[in-house]
Amino acid sequence: MQRLLVTGSNGLIGSEMVRHFHERAWEVHGVDNNMRADFFGPQGDTRWNQARLLREFPRFTHHELDIRDRAKVMDVVKHLKPDAIIHTAAQPSHDLAAKRPFDDFDVNATGTLNLVEAMRNFCAESPLVHLSTNKVYGDAPNTILLKEMPTRWDYDDEFYKDGI
Repeated sequence: MQRLLVTGSNGLIGSEMVRHFHERAWEVHGVDNNMRADFFGPQGDTRWNQARLLREFPRFTHHELDIRDRAKVMDVVKHLKPDAIIHTAAQPSHDLAAKRPFDDFDVNATGTLNLVEAMRNFCAESPLVHLSTNKVYGDAPNTILLKEMPTRWDYDDEFYKDGI
């Protein structure tokens, strides 16, 4: 059975990766520390989603882990030696980054470095997929007009034909 590590597994994208790969018979390990509750207050708390993942997916294991903790990231990757890693752990708010720049950098840059260094040491052949949301651009993308296409939404402004 293939083993997957998902960082930020309690979040929207991470939890969808847990579901997707669990449905394809992978053993899925998630790391999260509910940092969203610190960043966004009680409305950002993701423990409910963590409980749901544990309840609904028997091949899912949660690891309480702060991606900024280099030693613990190394230990988890060394122990699991995952076949693949999906990295979704992040401080996603552009606006919050301006207010808390060190937290933003430590989570997004240092946390990512901790992860890739652990991979280099213990599972160098495993692929890494790094996913994010439009929130890294702040709220400005929410003002761009969209048009509905047969299978997706697209920008309704030629200026954005190649993306943001």
